[in-house]
Amino acid sequence: FTNCVHCKTCDIRDPYGIINWVPPEGGGGPRYKLM
Repeated sequence: FTNCVHCKTCDIRDPYGIINWVPPEGGGGPRYKLM
């Protein structure tokens, strides 16, 4: 997930919305947490 962008591809792959979209922290880029 290091090079992930907000392309929402994960939303399409995960229609149930399991992936939490978390804003970037410390300039390290977007981070995604699985519930």
